[in-house]
Amino acid sequence: HLSAFVIARETDAEAQEVLQHQWELAERDKATWEGLVADADPKAVMFRTFARNPHIGTNGGTAAGLVGSYDTVAQRILEFRELGIGTLMLQFQPFEAEQRRFAAEVIPRYRELAGEDVST
Repeated sequence: HLSAFVIARETDAEAQEVLQHQWELAERDKATWEGLVADADPKAVMFRTFARNPHIGTNGGTAAGLVGSYDTVAQRILEFRELGIGTLMLQFQPFEAEQRRFAAEVIPRYRELAGEDVST
């Protein structure tokens, strides 16, 4: 299984702009986040991952590299599949709008890369 935060846009540059905006929002919310996790075990895998990799989101952050163009994200997901990762737990912000974008733009590209029948 793999947990990751997704930012997919038409181009890698556009996705990086959105990521930068998310970093700005995260900085504003830093005190709130620290209060939420103050009693959590810092030895938990999530916190060790966050210590090694800057993150947006709470479920693996951006460390998986699912920030980029629709094609970039689809290719990265295919690479995970080829490594044997069959389940992705994805986070989007805002959830519904970004999940729809992912379904409309990334999934068809992934299916084409994976050689799946895209006519259905």
